[in-house]
Amino acid sequence: MGHPLTLAQAIHIAGFIQTLACWLLTERPFKHQPDDYLLYPFNRYQACRYGLDGTLTDVRSGEQRSIRQEILQLADRLAPFAHQLKATAALEAVVRQAKSPHSEAQQMRDFIANGGSLSGLVQKHCEIWAA
Repeated sequence: MGHPLTLAQAIHIAGFIQTLACWLLTERPFKHQPDDYLLYPFNRYQACRYGLDGTLTDVRSGEQRSIRQEILQLADRLAPFAHQLKATAALEAVVRQAKSPHSEAQQMRDFIANGGSLSGLVQKHCEIWAA
């Protein structure tokens, strides 16, 4: 999901994260192992750099899939927890974003690739936040 460009998107991401945490703490879908952190820097970089198009690598299986795929795969399992937390709208917004072929991370990369500068990108973000 990268860096949210709007307050609404940031709120939806926060609701999604709370829902995910509730599911993890309630269901305990896997047993934590020390090796779980081996791929953390890679997965984190992928998420920060590529947003929903980033690649997640499972430390146990080595399986790779996009963050977009992971969110869509988890959505049905998370729905009851989102309802419990009154975060259904947040989960639905994140799922809509994951289904969309356009991402804000890609918009930022395109801006720079088309000759935009870092200061121009910051200016553009300030205009979005001020709106």
